[in-house]
Amino acid sequence: MLGFIVRHLLRLIYRVELRGREHYDAAGPRTLILYNPGSIIDPLLLAAMLPDRITLLADRALEHKWWMRPVCALTDTQFFDFASPAATVSLVHALARNGRCMVFHSGSLGNDPRYTRILEAAGVIAEKASASLLPVRIDGAISSMFSYSRHKGRRRWFPRITVSVLEVQKFSPVEGLPPRERRRRMGERLYDIMTELEYRSGMDRRNIMQVLMDAVALSGRRFPIAEDQDRHVLTYGALLLKLSVLGRAFRRLFRGEKRVGFLLPTSLPGLVAFFGLHSAGFVPAMLNFTSGISAVLSCCSTVQLSFVLTSRRFLAMADLTAMEQALKDAGLRLVYLEDVAKNLTLSDKLFGALGAWMRSAPSTPGTDPAAVMFTSGTEGVPKAVFLSHVNITSNRYQALSMLTVGAGDKLFNCLPMFHAFGLGICTLLPVLAGVRVFLYPSPLHYRIVPRLFYESQSTIICGTDTFCAGYARYGRPYDFCHARLVIIGAEKMRESTRSVWLEKFGVDLFEGYGATETSPLIAVNTPAYRRAGSVGRMVPGLACRLHPVPGIDEENTGVLWVKGDNVMLGYMRSAAPGVLEPPVDEDLAAAFAEGATSDDGAGWYDTGDIVHVDDEGFIFIRGRAKRFAKIGGEMVSLAAVEEALREIWPEAVLGVVSIPDPRKGEQLALVIDTEDVTTSRIAAHFASRGLSPLWTPKRIVSVKQAPLLGSGKFDYRKAKELVLEKG
Repeated sequence: MLGFIVRHLLRLIYRVELRGREHYDAAGPRTLILYNPGSIIDPLLLAAMLPDRITLLADRALEHKWWMRPVCALTDTQFFDFASPAATVSLVHALARNGRCMVFHSGSLGNDPRYTRILEAAGVIAEKASASLLPVRIDGAISSMFSYSRHKGRRRWFPRITVSVLEVQKFSPVEGLPPRERRRRMGERLYDIMTELEYRSGMDRRNIMQVLMDAVALSGRRFPIAEDQDRHVLTYGALLLKLSVLGRAFRRLFRGEKRVGFLLPTSLPGLVAFFGLHSAGFVPAMLNFTSGISAVLSCCSTVQLSFVLTSRRFLAMADLTAMEQALKDAGLRLVYLEDVAKNLTLSDKLFGALGAWMRSAPSTPGTDPAAVMFTSGTEGVPKAVFLSHVNITSNRYQALSMLTVGAGDKLFNCLPMFHAFGLGICTLLPVLAGVRVFLYPSPLHYRIVPRLFYESQSTIICGTDTFCAGYARYGRPYDFCHARLVIIGAEKMRESTRSVWLEKFGVDLFEGYGATETSPLIAVNTPAYRRAGSVGRMVPGLACRLHPVPGIDEENTGVLWVKGDNVMLGYMRSAAPGVLEPPVDEDLAAAFAEGATSDDGAGWYDTGDIVHVDDEGFIFIRGRAKRFAKIGGEMVSLAAVEEALREIWPEAVLGVVSIPDPRKGEQLALVIDTEDVTTSRIAAHFASRGLSPLWTPKRIVSVKQAPLLGSGKFDYRKAKELVLEKG
């Protein structure tokens, strides 16, 4: 009777709906129920909505909580100390005796050591009792007044709640390991299931403007979402108003266009302009103003741009007047934010204010492009990477399912918005998730960034090894006293950088791995699970395959291919402007055509990195299959550098290799069979061509005879040995 009353009250108040009843009926007699914890009413929801009376295995710390009384009335509740090994036997007996059990603790899914211990205990229970695992996804409860994160943002009184029973999972035992290691491995497996469940429960396939409107409704218009170095604060309400008004002006200025070039720094105006373009239905093409004039012009041509949105103040401060003139000479129309602000009409302001008040968002499909990023491949010219709304939002949920980040945090973003990490993780993730963000235009100011991080009381920062080493060199010991999470990506993290951060700031660094084509996160180490020398474990919702590499016989090693919601829509190349090439594995496609496989190869992306994946899923990068170098986090094509050098010495035999650099991760070295070659001459030529200074080789080795293979091709391995021998 009590269950009947509670069930109908929940349906009345929260409009609770049960889905996937057939999966519950298909579960065996011994089933361990797993769910994505988000609120203290989770066990009440499951007890009331599931057909049978379940046994609740609860943390002893909850025994005297008042809100546990109705839960105990609806379930057969048993309290245990999950940290006690003796409790495991009792838990196994309870599962074997009662059939359907659920483990409950007071805490959200995250990197809490107590939570990982509970997962380990649950894994032992499932294995010892030969139980199946039944995942249950609860949507909506985390937004209620009973949410675990209720103190971090505004909650809803009566959100709609859905309880979805997913397919039964079989839990295979872990053999041949010591008991302690087996316990840890089983907890790790359950953690993977829970993060996958967390990702699937949060995944949103709408466009980013619709997701932004939800964030505003949840956190409130007065929530201070963004701040800059001038201490200007942008609330959600101000962001909505400004983007709506700008969107009206953009709609008039860029009428008939699909994409608009975006040449702005990481700043409050840049943030507003990005969302303003989306509110007007345009796709921002994020131009890398550090890549050189020729690269920017190539990018504009590749995606067929007619307009570039920029700022006079920014162009002057960044000394980009030559690029400004080159864009104009190429026939592109530059639109300056200062002029847009001055020429706003009364209609723009009135209808923009109305749209902000109504929280109106365009109905753009989530599968449409949301941003165009640019990268360089081995052919030496920029490629356009088209990322969809789903790509960006999925990567946000993938990151948040593994990393505990909430509205109580503040993310310090000094990475450029033209970089996938700077845009997807450091800008859009916090703004769409209700996490405050501090915007600063350059990561290269090693003396200023640490001071601003301290003054802004930020808790999270992302960057490259080069940047973090610079911050450690000039930062004061207390500058990062508020730091809770520091993530390193784009280049290999040196152990010396991690050691100095631990010694000077008392802060640990976590290495991750990504690519522009994956929006960008692929893998990351977390406080709960990390492995020295690795880039972490794969994010949920992302499948991987390893293509074998001739000459490499190491087990579970090969070129990494990935497929998932965060993998790009495709490339657009300079050789075929306007033509989108979706990612595909040609080998799988050929096998599918012959009927040898059920996978047609569509959606698979080749990362170009040779990796090793250990038994626990940690990824170790062994090398790069493609010829490029990452200098200070920026990708540099060795083939493109060689082509530019041949313009100076067309008759010479030359080759460019990358060698380790103690500060920037890698540096370029030139091996050439010509004398009187100097870096100053190369730098002057590159500057005249509008090429990036990063392309200039820092080491030059002149030889009488260039190293060649038997086939007549340049021997890069021998060239690298020559450079290293010269010291």
